[in-house]
Formats: sequence, structure tokens, C-alpha cells
Amino acid sequence: MLFCPAFERLFFWCASGGLCAERRGNTGALNKNMITLMKDFISLGFYACSRVFQGANPDNEAVLVYHSISDMKPRDDLYKINIQTQLFARHLEFISKAKITNLILTFDDGFENFFSNAFRAILRYNIKTVLFISTDFIEGKFSFDHLFGNNCGLKPLSWQQVKEIADSGIEIGSHAISHRNLTSMDIKGAHREISESKKIIEDKIGRAVKYFAYPYGSRAAFDDRLKQMAMAAGYKKAYVNIMGFNRRDSDQYALRRIRIYADDIMPRFKMKIAGAYNWIDRINNFRKQKSNA
Repeated sequence: MLFCPAFERLFFWCASGGLCAERRGNTGALNKNMITLMKDFISLGFYACSRVFQGANPDNEAVLVYHSISDMKPRDDLYKINIQTQLFARHLEFISKAKITNLILTFDDGFENFFSNAFRAILRYNIKTVLFISTDFIEGKFSFDHLFGNNCGLKPLSWQQVKEIADSGIEIGSHAISHRNLTSMDIKGAHREISESKKIIEDKIGRAVKYFAYPYGSRAAFDDRLKQMAMAAGYKKAYVNIMGFNRRDSDQYALRRIRIYADDIMPRFKMKIAGAYNWIDRINNFRKQKSNA
């Protein structure tokens, strides 16, 4: 899946970014590039070891999480969650040509550009996909403008588009009502976000909603109480945003997802699918536990 020339391109891409930053005197950007390069080298080591000692495990399911697919200017993508349409097309082409079957694409929030820039291509490649929507966003009651600069104003899907997507066979899941951190809400409020969003979507698309994605999805954004609520509401599975594979014995209400960012060039994307970056969240969690001890 990954070969030396590809990693050489990755190395020189990171290194050239650091060199340009150094010439501009931008030490912050330089440090960031060096940290990224270090993570890439460590991840390559994990990737190589897993292939030598384990091989590709067909029981490992990779669930990728995307947000926006558009050609907005990179400087306006403040959190690097918008994937350029050409790069996304390369992602789909690679998944198809590599015949990766134990993989699911997920899209959070419900941006209209899913319909215009991703929907048809996904159907063409026949890749299993779940679209998680926040119902208040679809109904125009709040926006995600704070994630993007220069008032990009990414629009939400319409309910008509959501229905068409559902009718095509793509699963529609709930991303709650208001996209608030559910752990910060009282029991009544969290229950409403989880259960009522399911009912709203089902009424609009005329079919069962089986999957839930916790807003934000970090370790601080879900707990056992919320998992029990998702189960009681009738969801079959619930997803978090913690890097890792899922297996048959994984907690079905805390299924992991691999985050895809705007700067995930193809070599890094291939390594992410292979699980090479799954160590990062484990290290971050260990550091957090040590600091809280």
C-alpha cells in the first residue's frame, strides 16, 4: 500500500514547508512542520512493524470522518476540516483501486457540499457511507461559520437533499440537534438531543435512523450515561472521534473513527487507513491522565 517513493515525497513536502517557514522567520510554522514530520516518521515505524508482525488484519474496520468537501481557499479553513474536491476524488479512487472493503466513510454536520461534491462520486465507487446531520443546522437555526474565515458561509443540506441521499442507500445518522457538547448538559437536555433528533430525521426521510455520532466526539464529549441514552433511544451504533480501528468485540456505542484533515496528502492518507496514526490519541490520553494524577 505504501512504498518508498511515496514516503520520500511526504518527507520533502514536510521539510520544504519547514524550510520556507525558516526563510520567512516564522518559527511557529517551523516548529509545527517539524512536529508533523516527527509524527509522520513515528507513524511510518508503527506502519512497518504492523505489516511485519501482524500483516493486514481483515477484522480491523477503519471508519473515516470527513466534514466539508469544497474548493474553498486553504487560509479560510481554520481547523483544516475542508478537503479539496480533487484530493477527495483521489481518496475515493485509491480506496476503490486498492479494493479496501473493511472501510466506512462518515461525514459530520450536514454541509450542502456533500450533495454537490461528494454524493455522486461515492455512489459511483459504491463505498459504504454514513452522513451524520445536526437537525438544527439543517433547519438553519445555527451555523458553523466560526470554523471558517472570511464568512465562507457553507450552507446546510436541505431536507429534500437529505431525503434524496437516504433514498440512494446512504445511511443518515444523527449528530444530535444543536451540536452542543452533551456531557455539559443535564440529563433531560442530553436525552432530548439524542432521542428527538432521531425522530425528526426519521420523520423527514421515512426510514429508520440506526447510527449516532457524539458532537465533538473526544473522550470529554461522551460517557457511559450518554452511551446508555443512545442505546435506549434505539440506535444500533454510536461513533466517537478517537483514532483507532473497530473490531467485532469493540464497544458498539463508542466506535472509533480516523480523522481526515485538509493537509492529509496521499501518503499520509494511506498510512492513516492502515492505522499508522492510531497511536496519537493513546499517547495524548496517557499524557492527560498523568497530568490529572
